[in-house]
Amino acid sequence: MWEHLRDAHDEFSFPDKVLCYCNPSVPSFGGRPNKESKLSDFFQIPDKLGWTFQENGEKCLESDKAGLNEVTQRWLYFEVLAQVFGHLPDYRWQHFVQADSSSQGYINTSKLPEYLERWLDSERRCKPNEQKGRLIRIQQVLDKARFYVSQYCAVPSREGKATWEINDVLALSFMILGETLTRALNIIQKKLGFRIEGWGGHDVRGQGWGYSKLILQKLDKDAWCAKAIHMLQAQLRQNSIGLVYLYSLRDSSSKGPDHYLCTATECKEMDVRKFKGQSFPPQYHYCHSTYSDFCSDAEYSRHHVQNPPNCETDADNYRSIDGQKLAKIINKGNIPLLQYHRDARDLQVIEMDQSFDKSYAIFSHVFTDGFGRSHLDKKNGTSLCVLDMLAKMLEKVTFLRSGNGSPVPVLFWIDTLAIPVEDEFAVERRQAIKQMHHIYTHARYTIVLDLCLMRTTMGQGYSNPAMKITMSRWMTRLWTLQEAVLSRNLYFCFSDRLYPMIQLEDTFLEEDSELRSCIPSLARTYFAGILGEVRPKIHEELRRNEGWTPQSEFLAMVWKATQWRSTAHSLHETLSLGTMLNLDTDFFAKESDKKEGSPEHKKECDDRMIELLTRFAAMSPCPIPPGMIFLPGPRLSKRGYGWAPRSWLSSHEIEPPDPLSLPAQGAVRLILNKGLEVQFPGFLLHDLGFDRKDLWKRQEICFPTDSTLLEWYRIQPTQDTSHFPEDQRLSSYDLAIIVSRMPVVDLKEIALFVAVKQILGGIHDVEILNRVWISREEKPETVQHWSDKHREGHHEAMSAAERLPLTTKWCVDGPSYPDLETRKTEDKGTQTDSEASSDDPKIKPVERSKTTGIGTKIKEGFGLLSTRKGTNISDR
Repeated sequence: MWEHLRDAHDEFSFPDKVLCYCNPSVPSFGGRPNKESKLSDFFQIPDKLGWTFQENGEKCLESDKAGLNEVTQRWLYFEVLAQVFGHLPDYRWQHFVQADSSSQGYINTSKLPEYLERWLDSERRCKPNEQKGRLIRIQQVLDKARFYVSQYCAVPSREGKATWEINDVLALSFMILGETLTRALNIIQKKLGFRIEGWGGHDVRGQGWGYSKLILQKLDKDAWCAKAIHMLQAQLRQNSIGLVYLYSLRDSSSKGPDHYLCTATECKEMDVRKFKGQSFPPQYHYCHSTYSDFCSDAEYSRHHVQNPPNCETDADNYRSIDGQKLAKIINKGNIPLLQYHRDARDLQVIEMDQSFDKSYAIFSHVFTDGFGRSHLDKKNGTSLCVLDMLAKMLEKVTFLRSGNGSPVPVLFWIDTLAIPVEDEFAVERRQAIKQMHHIYTHARYTIVLDLCLMRTTMGQGYSNPAMKITMSRWMTRLWTLQEAVLSRNLYFCFSDRLYPMIQLEDTFLEEDSELRSCIPSLARTYFAGILGEVRPKIHEELRRNEGWTPQSEFLAMVWKATQWRSTAHSLHETLSLGTMLNLDTDFFAKESDKKEGSPEHKKECDDRMIELLTRFAAMSPCPIPPGMIFLPGPRLSKRGYGWAPRSWLSSHEIEPPDPLSLPAQGAVRLILNKGLEVQFPGFLLHDLGFDRKDLWKRQEICFPTDSTLLEWYRIQPTQDTSHFPEDQRLSSYDLAIIVSRMPVVDLKEIALFVAVKQILGGIHDVEILNRVWISREEKPETVQHWSDKHREGHHEAMSAAERLPLTTKWCVDGPSYPDLETRKTEDKGTQTDSEASSDDPKIKPVERSKTTGIGTKIKEGFGLLSTRKGTNISDR
């Protein structure tokens, strides 16, 4: 079942075998087992079996003479193979079955790579029309098989139950074969230049066949971190092969008994270790102290490379830094760098002026790993054993040696040592944060310190280390995102080597070139998580002294990269994003006396998010991705901003068709007190008889798109809303649906159910009622049934829809308060600083960080709004 993957990746292993339940030598459903079957044969198999399907996926068997394992294997395994490879002269189903000593047959895919290469060769040699016809047919077969497997054989979690009660190993074999063939088809289409809109050429990572209960249970049994699995499930986008490969990584630090308390939203490994009084393997030792400034009430553990008995108490084993000296350098607009002389055990602060004329390195780390100061000291400092370790890493990465062979001290910067911690230096701390954008972009290289990686070997090839980086805690923290994006050269520290990311990525294309394995592209999830594709462009623009203005595509990638990250302080979200984008962060860096999680604190977070979005809207062109209106999670309550999520740290799986990735149609602008103006297609609904007051009772709304009644759609509330709204005012509004693209292609796609308040100047002013799933009905019998009811005048849950074009303009906001007059009074009485600035007729220009004279001159004031002409903010 997975032999083709084991041959491509030495570390790949999986103990279970798949029985051959059926006898493929018997003609399958009227077809020929070793010949290319007709397309109609494959699609008619459920009918030939006498199967019909209910709306919930449950099947009704009328003439099922064989066992379910046998029938589904014959259909979704061997018939799929025949549809893909049946045109090859020497195709034999026997090549995919191997008997053991007792003559029991098992599925074996050792020959699959050979068949894939022969398939590619045959497509290259055939006539263009024949090639197109076959690729389209195979795409249709795989799409339909993927539908049945993902809907009826897969589960969302280990507690889930598949609709079809077939053997779990058999179900996983369908997924592995399907994902392998889908990957191969996409690569073949790409190699041949095949691209017909709507007929193929889809994103490889978006073609998973669902998750197997077997592999999810195995990961749970082996005590893998529940948060890591939840995060990876969402990022792998329904690819089971990625989870099977993860299971094969036996030396991963994301599993073990210390993860038994982890949840889908939080890793508890550190808490468990501290409770048990354990230290890390054997070169790592922890001394415990509480550091509340960054870790809230969590335990902060200072890291030690050695375990001397007096490590914490002996001043000779600790080096502190004079905060007054750090503050003095920062107040001058300069940068404090650090230099450690290992032989003399001496740590010095070196001042670098605004020209960035010194070569230095940066250490990026997870704060709770302990590479920094202790709160008990109330000052910057760390242990000598840590400084020795940092010095050794610098020697490895720079290869600098003096004439006598002794190490040359290298300048470095690490936030926990170079940003003053004392209370009297709050102003300098804010200034140091404003400098971070330039500090990271001008560093020669950045070394990633993550204890999860530092206690595991790197492994061979690309997929092994890439998957380990993907699973590291460094990839889950918010501040490390901007450190990764802004750094020119990244080095990852494993237990056995220090490895540059550029060298790792050089091996990707070679390993990813084989048709048989999608594992390299899945393991490359970390690369997308640090915006790897756009990092070179950002640094090139900064190098040319042109400044850098983010585009909507960039902010879309930032949202995807941040949603699985976290921070101990929610106020740091906008501060970190502002730092990465080189905005003036004074507003976001204000210290707060509000208790984390309190209503007052949440309002403060909202105010900062509103200010951040206002700054984005003031840029030209506006970089706010229009697809943000479709995103899940709680929304801002301020009038005009109700389209926006309250937080980007949402931890939600990407929903089809990934609206953030779709190209924008027209300009985006923020209309004050109204909403975000975007362009999307949609449907305007016209009632045909049902009472609006009973709308909330409906499970779905169905509608045709024209008088022919040939095309029908349905909308259903998503899980985060559960039902349609109950609002007496709906009777005075028109209802509409905003979709991200037309036509609707996937089984179901995310959309917005909205109330149209008015149409002014061709712009539909709307309020969001629900996020909904929209799907196009494909079953002829259902279309016929609905059409008959429509003609007979039974319109209980039906509307007539007017299709709206791609260029339709919408001004989108969140739901109104029940009493509009009360809302106006509340808005006026509770206006925040950010709201006042956005409503001011003379909005200040958006400015980049004013770290005076440091580095390249960054363009400032490119979003001037004093006259509101030619800008992206309007009071319409």
